[in-house]
Parts: sequence; C-alpha cells; structure tokens
Amino acid sequence: MNHPRIVLNVVSNGLLFISLFNVVKSQPTISEIMPPNNTSNGSTVNHMLLLRDNLFDAYGSVYVRPVRDGKSTTVVTFRMLLHSLLDMDTKNQRFKISTWVKMTWRDEFLQWNSSEYGGIDVIHVPAASIWRPDITLHSNTEDTFELVKPDTFVELRPEGTVVWYVPIIYGSTCLQHVRYFPFDRQECTMKFSSWAYDGAALEPQAEAGADAEQIRFTENGVWSFISVTNEVITEYFPCCPEPYYHLEFTIVFQRNAGFYVTYLILPCCFLSALSLLVFLLPPDCGEKLTLSITNLLALVVFQQLIAETMPPNGDELPLLGTYFLAMIIMVCVSVVATVLVISISHNSTQMHPWIKTLFLDVLSKVVCLKVDMDTEGSEPTPHKMTNGSFDEGNLNAGYNELSALVTSTDNGISSMTSTADPNIAKILRIMAFMKNEMVSQSDKENRQLLWKQVSKVIDRCLFLILVIFALAISFTIGIYLYMGSETVHNEH
Repeated sequence: MNHPRIVLNVVSNGLLFISLFNVVKSQPTISEIMPPNNTSNGSTVNHMLLLRDNLFDAYGSVYVRPVRDGKSTTVVTFRMLLHSLLDMDTKNQRFKISTWVKMTWRDEFLQWNSSEYGGIDVIHVPAASIWRPDITLHSNTEDTFELVKPDTFVELRPEGTVVWYVPIIYGSTCLQHVRYFPFDRQECTMKFSSWAYDGAALEPQAEAGADAEQIRFTENGVWSFISVTNEVITEYFPCCPEPYYHLEFTIVFQRNAGFYVTYLILPCCFLSALSLLVFLLPPDCGEKLTLSITNLLALVVFQQLIAETMPPNGDELPLLGTYFLAMIIMVCVSVVATVLVISISHNSTQMHPWIKTLFLDVLSKVVCLKVDMDTEGSEPTPHKMTNGSFDEGNLNAGYNELSALVTSTDNGISSMTSTADPNIAKILRIMAFMKNEMVSQSDKENRQLLWKQVSKVIDRCLFLILVIFALAISFTIGIYLYMGSETVHNEH
C-alpha cells in the first residue's frame, strides 16, 4: 500500500541529486581561479625554504672562519660611505659620523647550484646566523666596540659571496689642528682592522670604483666635506711573523668661517678701534678710563669664548687667540697710558725746559697737533674775581693809585695814616695780598694749561703708535691665516 509513495520519494531525491550535480559541475575549479604563476611562487618559496635548510643544517659554528683550508686567507672588501657629520668636538678632539658600511667576503659553506633550487640566486638571512668578520675601529670613543646590532640581515649568493649592508654611527678621535681657526681644515683618521685575526687569516681591502664614490654626504652649516682617502697599511710586530693589515680612512672637513667672522672677529676689531678712540678724548675727560676698562673686559670675554672651543692640549696655538692677546695687551697699555695722561693733565708744577721743547716744539709738529702757545707769557692772563665785581686789571689799577699816596720811606704807611683815612693802609695790605694770590693762581693755571698741552701731545703720539701696532698685528695675522688656509687647501 506504501510502495507508490516510496517510489515517488526515490524519484524526487534522484532528481534533486542530479540538479545539484549539474550546479557543482558548472562552478569553476580552484586551478581555474588561481593565476597561472601562483604555482611557481609556491615552488619558489618551497625551494627557498629547502635551500635554507640545506645550507644551515650543516653550516657549523658561527665563530669558525668559513674556509675549508685553514691556511687560506679570507679577503674582506670594506666600503664606507659618509652620510652626515653628527658632531665635531674640537675641545675634546673627537668627532661622530653617520656612515653606510658595506662588507663583502666569501663563505665557502654557503654555496649552492641555483638551477637545483628553482633559479634562486639571492637569499637574505640574519647576520647573527653566519660568521662575520670582526672589522673594528681602533680609535673608537663610544662606550662599546660592538659593530652593529645583531638583528641586521646579510645577502647570500650562489658562489658563496656574502654582502653585508649596514648603517653605523662611528665615534672616533680626531687630532685638531687649530692654528688657522676658524679657517682651518681637519683631517680625521679612522683605522679599521680585524681584532682577532692576523693578515694570514683575514685581509681587509678597500672597495674601489663607482660604488665607492662619496655622493651621499649631507652638508651641515658648520663643516663642509672635502675628501676621503683610504690606504691599506701592513704592520709587523716582534711577537708574530705574520703581517697585520690595517685599513686607514682619512676624512678631510673644512670649517665654514662665516659665523665666526660675523660674531667673533668683526666685533673684536670694532672693540679694538674703540680702544684707540680713547686717545682722541680731552685729557681731563673722566670717561676715558671708563671706556678703556669696558673695552678691556669685552675683549677678555671674547678671548674666553675662543678658549672654550679650543683644546687645552692642542698641538699649536690658534693665530686668532694670538690676535686677541695682542689686542688685550694694547688695551691694557691704553688703560695705563690713560691714567698717566690724566695725571699729567692735572699737574701744576714748574715744567722743565727740555719737556717743553720736546713735546711742545718737536713732537707736536711730528704728530701734526697745533699747540696753544699763549699761555707761555710772563704776564698772567686776565682773571675774573669770583664775585664778578672787578677783574685783575682793575685790582692792579686801584692798587697803584693807593700806593701813590704812600711815600717811599719806611714810615710811609704810618705817615699816611696821619693825613688820610686810617683804613686805607689796611685796604692796601688786603689788596696787595689779593694781588699776590691772583698772580699765583694765574701762574698755576698757566702751568696746568702747559701740562694739558703736553698731555694732548702724548695722547696723539699714543694714538698713532697704537694705530700702527693694531694695523700691523691685524695685517700680519690676516696674511698668516690666508696663506695658511691656502697652503692647506693646496695640499688637499
């Protein structure tokens, strides 16, 4: 009774299965979906993994030099491209520089036939997984001698060539030559060699050609890059018959002097000129000494700025420091001379004839200074009374009129008191005293004027002498700086 229903279910299920089969058959396969080269990529990855497994399964220790014959020499080609100068510490005689280093050598245990591994001709592996040459900077000033971080990678090639590209910041000593500061050039020498191997085991060589051209250096505002030269030096030591090879790089930098000329040299020249203008002020001007001492302090400050940048144990003294020292000596002389000139200008003693002849007659003409000779007369110059009622001429006339009333006898004044006012004699004595005082005061002022004239001549003489001294020192130092910088430039 249920047979028709069973048959109906079987037929319907069969039809459903047939329809699903047709749907699945109409869908694209995985091979049709994937690109054709995906199979080769997967094969390349598999070949690379297989290659790495085969190379490093039997590689051995990373501390053993990778040669099959222990007597053979591993040649390491070293290239150093300068990227930027980070610091040039002139005072402590060291510098720090950013470089791009490339080292190439042959590892005899890392060779393969590229045709057996899908044509793979380059792979990259961690540098810590293989042997690396211990090329070390001898003049290192950093806290550690470690070359680079261990997480860098190296490039391997089928013939066993290993190429190691790595950026390194080196800190090294650099003997400073500051004689021509700030127009100086510094030569910094960096010596590289193996720390553990002698020349029979490891031989460093400098890379040459277009790949070693220094075209990556970034200029900064203080130093300009001039050149880099390298040389392989062979040394022998009494302990060992084998040679030791050192790869020596000499880097030359030129200091840009514009900053120092603007903010150091020119202000010093202006201060030196101001110190000379002191002698053009009047001898009795009190600001002469103040100006001289101020200039002296300013020059001392500039010299301290130079001293802070120079090495305390430099191989030679900078010419600019010598110039500052000469200017300080000149200003010190001007301070002492100013004190003497001020003292002379206030002198009122009797002048010796030879002083008058030397300064007022001879030197005044030599320095082209016109001297006022009106103060040399024997008669005192008219002198005003402090109360302004009458001058010295009126006093002399009144004194002469009163003196005519007195006889020339010894009792003239006493006889006068009997015929004239008894106060006249007293007035006459007072006027005689005043006349003598005024004559004495006039003589004193005349002598002071003569000494002031002498001090003016001394000022003019010192001005010309120090001008000649300053110009001679400036031109001499300038010529030495120019010739020295040109000599160093021609050497390079």
